Amino acid sequence: MNKLVGNAMIQRAALVVIAGFAILAAESAGASPATDRKAVLGTVQLLLDGWREADAAKVERALHPQFREVTLHLFDGVWKLSVVERETLVGLMGKIGKGSWDDRLTAPQVHVDGPIAVVWSPYRFTVNYTEDGVAKHPAHCGIETFQLYRIDGAWKIIHFADTHTDACPPTAAR
Repeated sequence: MNKLVGNAMIQRAALVVIAGFAILAAESAGASPATDRKAVLGTVQLLLDGWREADAAKVERALHPQFREVTLHLFDGVWKLSVVERETLVGLMGKIGKGSWDDRLTAPQVHVDGPIAVVWSPYRFTVNYTEDGVAKHPAHCGIETFQLYRIDGAWKIIHFADTHTDACPPTAAR
């Protein structure tokens, strides 16, 4: 009887050790929720900084090779769909001036589940340019969503979708 009790205790101890190693392995395989959230927002911010700086290299680093953008524009009360492929978006960086685009997320919400993440946020996008010596700052706003995958340990934006309306709430003077 003592031998049976001893074997059962050894088996239980072995199971506890194995379970402990399994938990440690699972925790080290994925980042903490706060770390994932920060990394996801960092990738989105890299894209927005690339737009603001007209920096094609930053935009390229943020985007998955199969990235696609879909925008719903509100024209005369009707929503119109517009699709932009990765190459077109990256190419636009060479055609705009630094500081021309300024996209600001106002209240991003991040959801992460393993290798997939979604960022949803209201935004305000200001286009800065000069016309006839007068500085112009028209803006549009709406909702932006970014869908990301963690590939080889790095978050990449695979899809971007937004609504686009010129009826933005007023902001503080520039």
